[in-house]
Amino acid sequence: MKQKSFNPGIKVTIFFIFFSILFFFLGLWQIERGQNKQEVIDLFDSSIKAKPSIFNKDSYKWQRVYTNGSFDESQQILIDNVIYRGRVGFKVFTPLRIQNDARLLLVDRGWIAKGSLREDIPDISIGNSFNELSGLLVQPELGFVLSDDLISELWPKISQTQSLDYLSKAYNNELYPFILVAEPTYKDSLTYMEVIPTNMLPVKHYGYALQWFTMFLVLCGMYIYFGLKNKTYEK
Repeated sequence: MKQKSFNPGIKVTIFFIFFSILFFFLGLWQIERGQNKQEVIDLFDSSIKAKPSIFNKDSYKWQRVYTNGSFDESQQILIDNVIYRGRVGFKVFTPLRIQNDARLLLVDRGWIAKGSLREDIPDISIGNSFNELSGLLVQPELGFVLSDDLISELWPKISQTQSLDYLSKAYNNELYPFILVAEPTYKDSLTYMEVIPTNMLPVKHYGYALQWFTMFLVLCGMYIYFGLKNKTYEK
């Protein structure tokens, strides 16, 4: 009579333990990331529905705020390679000098198309008059860059990144740790680009989690199968 005993072998067991733990924790990690993204989206949705508050030192990311001051059009930054409806252009960041404040607040005035040649700088003039505006506070990350030379030397500077860690190096004054995305109703706004709080929805992370857990279950099944198949003996 043939009987089977469970003996997958040491190498197979080590392989199983390593990858089963890896797949299981990768699944948990994706679930956690999905939950974090949902929290970001919930905060964003509640913030954009709220009335604007006055901008101050206690302002926070995704908050709608209003403020006033004078733009410095001589020190504007163009964010390169921004795609809008299939066209390549720039985002225009203009520093706002708030009254009685040494720090500058960068204002995202919107998108503008590139010229036919890379050297063609579009007209982004705005003047240095007193302005009142409202918008949403964001904190862009470094993101993907196409060059090691992130910011050009001459004004208006062309930058490959929206990261304030890099943009702040272009100014003598300290920058606030936010960028104010001006609302489309602002008179000097360019083409408004909708703010997206996250580049990946929670459901996609949950889909990745399902894939990792499926691989974990398949690995468990294979381990049991090879463990039983590996050794048979007569009784």
